[in-house]
Amino acid sequence: MAGGAAGGFVARAFESMLKECSHKKYSALQSAIRTYLDSGKDINQLSNGAESKQVLSAASNQSGSYASDAGAQKADTGSDNLNRVHAAEDVDPASRPTNNSESITTILAHAGHTLGEAEAELVLNPLRLAFETKNMKVVELALDCLHKLIEYNHLEGDPGLEGGKNSKLLTDILKMICSCVDNSAADSTTLQVLKVLLTAIASTKMRVHGEPLLEVIKTCFHIALNSKSPISQATSKAMLTQMLSIIFTTIASDVVSTNSYEYKEGSLEDGSNTRVEVLSGDYNDPAKALNNLLFVKQRNNTSLAPYWETKTRVGGTDLKGLEAILEKAVDVEDGSGVTRVMHLDSMSVEQRDALLIFHTLCKMGMKGGNDEATTKTRILSLELLQGLLEDDGCSFMKNLSFIDMTRAHLSYSLLQASTSKSPVLFQHVTGIFSVLLLRFRESFKAEIGILFPVIVLRSLDASDLNQRLTVLRMLEKVCKDPQMLVDLYVNYDCDLEAPNLFDKMVVMLSKIAQSTQNVDAKSSAASQASSNKISSLQGLVNVLKALVMWEKSIRESDEQNSCKRSFEQVSHKELDESTSTGNSPDNFEKLKAHDLNIEDIISEFNQQPGMAIQHLISSKLVENTPVSVAQFLRNTPKLDKAMIGDFLGQHEEFSIAVMHAYVESMSYSGLKFEVALNEFLKTFQLPGEALKIDRIMEKFTECYCAENPGFFKNAQTAYVLAYTILMLKACGHNPMMEPKMTRSDFISLNILYSVEDSPPQELLEEVYDSVVKEHVELKDESAQNLSNSKQQPGVAVESRLLNILNLSLPKRNSSTDSKSVNETVIKQIQDLLKEQGGDKGMVFYTSRRIELVCPMVEAVGWPLLASFAVNMGEADNAQRMSICMEGFEEGIHITHVLGMDTLRYAFLTSLLRYNSLHAPKEIRSKNVEALRTVLALCGTELYALEGSWLAVLESISRLEYLVSSPAMSANIMQGANQTSRDAITQSLTELSGKPTEQVFLNSIKLSSESVVEFFSALCSVSAEELKQSPARNYSLQKILEASYYNMARIRMVWARIWSVLAHHFILAGSHADEKVATYSIDSLRQLGTKYLERDELASFTFQDDILKPFVVLMQSCRNESIRKLILDSIVQVIKSKVRSIKSGWRSVFMVFTTAANDDQETIVEQAFENVEQVILEHFDQIIGICFMDCVNCLLGFSNNKGSSGISLKAVALLHICADRLAESLKQGDTPKHNDVTADETCERYWFPMLAALSDLTTDSRSEVRNCAVEVLFDMLNERGSKFSPSFWEKVFQQVLFPIFDHVRHAGEESFMSSGEEWHRESCIHALQLLCKLFNTFYKDVSFMLSQLLELLLDCAKKTDQAIVSISLGALVHLIEAGGHQFTYHDWDTLLKSIRDASYTTQPLELLSDPGLEAKHHKVLTRQLDLASLKTSNTEKPLRENQETERLADTEGSEGTPSPSGRASRPSDGENLRRSQTFGQKIMVNMKENLLLRSFTSKPKSPTSDVTPPASPSKVRDAAPNTDERDDEDSPMLRGIRSKCMTQLLLLGVIDGIQQKYWDKLNTQNKINVMEILFCVLDFSASYNSYTNLRLRMHQIPAERPPLNLLRQELSGTCIYLEILLRTTAAVDNPDEEAIKDDKIKAIAEDKLVSFCEHVLSEASNFQNSMEETTDMDVHRVIELRSPITVKVLKGMRKLNPEIFKNHLTEIYPSLTKLVCCEQMDIRNALADLLSSQLGRLLP
Repeated sequence: MAGGAAGGFVARAFESMLKECSHKKYSALQSAIRTYLDSGKDINQLSNGAESKQVLSAASNQSGSYASDAGAQKADTGSDNLNRVHAAEDVDPASRPTNNSESITTILAHAGHTLGEAEAELVLNPLRLAFETKNMKVVELALDCLHKLIEYNHLEGDPGLEGGKNSKLLTDILKMICSCVDNSAADSTTLQVLKVLLTAIASTKMRVHGEPLLEVIKTCFHIALNSKSPISQATSKAMLTQMLSIIFTTIASDVVSTNSYEYKEGSLEDGSNTRVEVLSGDYNDPAKALNNLLFVKQRNNTSLAPYWETKTRVGGTDLKGLEAILEKAVDVEDGSGVTRVMHLDSMSVEQRDALLIFHTLCKMGMKGGNDEATTKTRILSLELLQGLLEDDGCSFMKNLSFIDMTRAHLSYSLLQASTSKSPVLFQHVTGIFSVLLLRFRESFKAEIGILFPVIVLRSLDASDLNQRLTVLRMLEKVCKDPQMLVDLYVNYDCDLEAPNLFDKMVVMLSKIAQSTQNVDAKSSAASQASSNKISSLQGLVNVLKALVMWEKSIRESDEQNSCKRSFEQVSHKELDESTSTGNSPDNFEKLKAHDLNIEDIISEFNQQPGMAIQHLISSKLVENTPVSVAQFLRNTPKLDKAMIGDFLGQHEEFSIAVMHAYVESMSYSGLKFEVALNEFLKTFQLPGEALKIDRIMEKFTECYCAENPGFFKNAQTAYVLAYTILMLKACGHNPMMEPKMTRSDFISLNILYSVEDSPPQELLEEVYDSVVKEHVELKDESAQNLSNSKQQPGVAVESRLLNILNLSLPKRNSSTDSKSVNETVIKQIQDLLKEQGGDKGMVFYTSRRIELVCPMVEAVGWPLLASFAVNMGEADNAQRMSICMEGFEEGIHITHVLGMDTLRYAFLTSLLRYNSLHAPKEIRSKNVEALRTVLALCGTELYALEGSWLAVLESISRLEYLVSSPAMSANIMQGANQTSRDAITQSLTELSGKPTEQVFLNSIKLSSESVVEFFSALCSVSAEELKQSPARNYSLQKILEASYYNMARIRMVWARIWSVLAHHFILAGSHADEKVATYSIDSLRQLGTKYLERDELASFTFQDDILKPFVVLMQSCRNESIRKLILDSIVQVIKSKVRSIKSGWRSVFMVFTTAANDDQETIVEQAFENVEQVILEHFDQIIGICFMDCVNCLLGFSNNKGSSGISLKAVALLHICADRLAESLKQGDTPKHNDVTADETCERYWFPMLAALSDLTTDSRSEVRNCAVEVLFDMLNERGSKFSPSFWEKVFQQVLFPIFDHVRHAGEESFMSSGEEWHRESCIHALQLLCKLFNTFYKDVSFMLSQLLELLLDCAKKTDQAIVSISLGALVHLIEAGGHQFTYHDWDTLLKSIRDASYTTQPLELLSDPGLEAKHHKVLTRQLDLASLKTSNTEKPLRENQETERLADTEGSEGTPSPSGRASRPSDGENLRRSQTFGQKIMVNMKENLLLRSFTSKPKSPTSDVTPPASPSKVRDAAPNTDERDDEDSPMLRGIRSKCMTQLLLLGVIDGIQQKYWDKLNTQNKINVMEILFCVLDFSASYNSYTNLRLRMHQIPAERPPLNLLRQELSGTCIYLEILLRTTAAVDNPDEEAIKDDKIKAIAEDKLVSFCEHVLSEASNFQNSMEETTDMDVHRVIELRSPITVKVLKGMRKLNPEIFKNHLTEIYPSLTKLVCCEQMDIRNALADLLSSQLGRLLP
């Protein structure tokens, strides 16, 4: 490139020297030049042309460089040096050595060819002589030559190195060059000298060492200090900087030593990787890692002095003592001790050179004296040191040996300079000290501990404002380094034997920031004080910002390391090759084509699942059904599980259907919930959107509850548990999440989200333990198989699930505050340091643990708050306010991240207080900025506002009120000028716009706990606004807006939000101001309509919760217009979202039910119209969700007393519901549930309607009551065939039997208090329908016979004769219509019930009170007359159809004779032959008088429905006139009369049984019948005995018959004889005879003979007594008893002849005695008997 350039230039320069000195006496110089020129004459001259060009070019460059200023000179020097480097690069690195045969010209002709010793002497000798001439022109030429020789690497040697090559020659040359500079030297000469020196230092061939090097530095130093030329000074400084950089850069390759440290990866105990700096030397001891909290970063070999010697002076007050110690340390470093020699011997030449220069600079900085020259020297030296230390490429300080040799010098120079009064010098001191703090704190731990109090703390506490400002600005810079602050805190504040540097620094900064000075605001002192305050504030804020940055970087680093370990790339399993089932080539080709299609679709699915599914269907690889697609997703390998989850979570209708089919395709039956969830999640990966996850989890919980009925109360409970399990898994998979979820957290979450239906605590504990155990096992397995670890499906999403779903754990009530936690951390560090022992000043510790930030933030937070308080209380200062607001933001952020709630609350409270919105008169620009900061935090630090939302939203409410109210706006900033007020008002107006709106919009970013707090606070603020006069609804509007924004949250979170909102909307909807209430209800409508857009699955109740406030408001509101508005709102919701409503129907029907009871007819009518429309048009929607609510609603309308028409329509709708329900059940339109049985279906659907109709049967309105009865029994008759026996039992017990409670419990105080007549009337019809129903479904309900009989006979035991007649009539009807279905057991049950009733209804009072007839003779006589009168009026029509009744009528009331005193003589046919049974006649009478009317017709009069029955028995038992109720109301008489009537009716029942079903009875049944009859007969016969009748006749007038039971006895005798005769009758067919039961026949024979013998014997004996007396009473008694005797005689006439023959001897005496009886009817009957029976016996 530049071959021969140096040689030609040197030759021309020498020639110029010859010309210059030709007239002078420089003979030695001339001779030396000629010698050089003569040696090169044989060189080829062709190179001269090129050399000339090079000379001209170099000359041009030189002239240009001389003319430049200092900056240009520095640039030229650098460029020149760069050219030198390029030239060196072009030369072969292995320069060939010179030999004596080569000429100098040849050598110099090529750059890089070095001169030998002789050649060098030949060239340099003229130059040396030229320097001695002191001729500036000659000297300058010599300098140029020397520059070229050095630049082109022609000179090689080691000046300053003993024994080095050309050492002495080059040393002398350098000395001469340096001697060229003095105070009289020209600027050009000085610049040329600097250029040569820099080239020499930068040369790689000419290596300057030792004293020559120091001489060069001193020369440059001298120029920089003493030159009068600014250009020379600036150039010399630049040259010095570049020389030092070259010197210290040269030793960079030699810094590797045994004590250097390297970076290695360490692992914490908790499994997270952290960058740990560990020694690689001989210090592999436990001190490297102190419990993973501290790490040894560097261990220094020596310190400037024993640490114990300096620790007592570290406060910075004993400067002289510190100087003495440091001076001693300097002497040690400069001395020749063994330690120093060992250090020097271990260093290279370059390192010793650097150490020499460094010591020299430090010593120059230590110079004493305050003169200008000394000060300039110290300033320059420290400036150079600062530049050297600040050089990013300076790595020499990594050499610990070098540092050990320099620490004392550097420290001493800094200490000396720090006491100087020169501001510039102190600036360099702070600059160097900042470098030590930022870059070399590990090596200068003890020195920093000494210098920090001197340089920093003492200056901050001094009165010199300039010096303080310098330190403050230095602190502003260094406090931006977070690791420096942490290291400072760990190595000093946490060491009990070290000064608390961090804490003292913060205190001093806070003290300055809070300082106030009473000086003139316009003075320079005030300006300096303000600058100091600003800098101190900025320093404090920088500390906080640095801690924020450090915490963030640590957390991000840990998260990245965690992800790197936990999430490895999943390698998909290869698809198993399918094997062909056939050998046909066609089959093979088809299968191959099919596989290729599948592979293509799988590949596409893993990129675009939606498009792949469309292609799958269009290719007809699967059917176009959700089930087929779901099976494809489940069974196809190689599908990306993340894509499966994404497709299942899509909101398109088909995707949702596929998701439903996918979830339903899995079986969860019998699985534990957590196991089922885990197995479910293994098949796909949860998508990354909250709503997608929500839909999937809803469907899963619905299916699980359907397959495991009874495990949870409802699906909503399972839904909450599923999410808490996911949260627990997320905590486990995310190692950065602290604190972890505990068992108590897990349980409280489930209780928090589902209070009423939360699972039992035992189940929750079991689930928690199972999930935690599973996670631990997976973690252990992963650790054991780390090399083969694969990503678990869903782990990536689970680890960030809480962020996706915006969920958070409930805030714990910590038992310890942050201060105690911080003290624990510090104490732990102190103990760790104490355990290390030794000289801690030699060991530097570092840490990467976030826990350390807490005490540091605690240390800076409170002073910072105090500083803010002072500055915010002063006059406006824009810069300070900006710093304060920045500090608030950073403080709130870091305290939230670290969980320091107390300090965070303090920051937030202070900031909120400073907005002054509560005092508009005091608002200033600083208050506006505080408010602006609050609103900004609502956008950037939403989570940090936890616990303070109430204050924030109160501020926003006040802001809106202040801006919107002219009266309040007028108070803003009172006393200020209008311009300022307008500016403040404008700022507030702007803040009330978009920034405020953004607060509510950003609420969607809040976590689950925070958003609930947000809405709670917003509702509280709104409640306060509503209390104002007039009420404000600003926050109410914002509630609506924020609710819209957060509607997309998962249902679990939204349910908690709504629990807060619902309460407030109810409060607002009940407000006295109709406008507020209207807005609240309209908001409810909007939110309800919006929420109903989200689909809801079965067993969930979210919609019901959303609409429930309408119910509460409807029930509590007293304002008619508001109630109508509520109803209108519900109607609008139905019309707009009728197809989306699921569980919401419950609240809808509850609103309508409430409206049904409204006193305003228009509301009732409107509600019913909509209910009717819903039932008729949307019955399919309500049937499976809230059918009972629908029925209750209709029941409410049925019970509305204001409109019978609506009530009847409601009952009709119930019937329609029944028909529609039956149709739906038949078609299978009801919701499918695997566990739903027929009983549950009946329970769910039929029972509500039946119960509702049962309630309506007690309605006071006859048309409603009758309609309900008809519909009820129609429904049972139509649908009863589908009922199971168990359901029938429930129907009887809870639906049918309660209808008769009023009648069944008649006479009790709690019943029949009013309306007895209509209750009795309803029972007549209902009993008949009940018995009919029982007979219709006898096979299904036969087990209810005993309870039905109990009901009937309970009624039969009442004193009310109408009830008795009704009940026993129903019993007769039951037997007649259904007796053919009775089993023997049923008959046994029936007869036992009749027997018990017969025992219970015996009128025992007649026997216990013999004087009864005398006491109540008047009443009895009146009743008898009334009965006779009524009998005469009704006897004629009755006789036409009831032949047997004629006999009963002539026998007197309740067995008394007819008024004529003689009993008629009915024929045998009338007694034994009946066209109708007794029970049938009773039922016919009831039908004729009560029941035969249209069901829907109304009675003509209130009493038409209670017309007395036409039955003679009932007529006689009718009550007398109301004016004659004195003695008749006697309970005893009513009871006797009722019991007598019951006995007669029971006989009728027995008669009906024996006539129609006798052959269906078994032996025991027949015996029971006989016993019942005999019991009745025995009691009546004993009471009617001849003796008793005669005795009672003495107590009454002669014209009246005595009280008797002859009617009961006569009826019983007829029935009894008929049964006995039938049983004992002879049969013509022998086979039939053989079939008969001999046992029952024998029993009947004994009973028959005994009974007849007894009656005849008693009659004959009394007949004989009549012959002995003439007492008329005896004749009257015989007359009364004669019908009984006649009945027996006639019966014996039909007696089996064999029996008569066998027992003739026993009965013949009585028969003979009756021959003389005066009663003709007895004699006639006897004659017939004898002629009939004895005729057969005579021959």
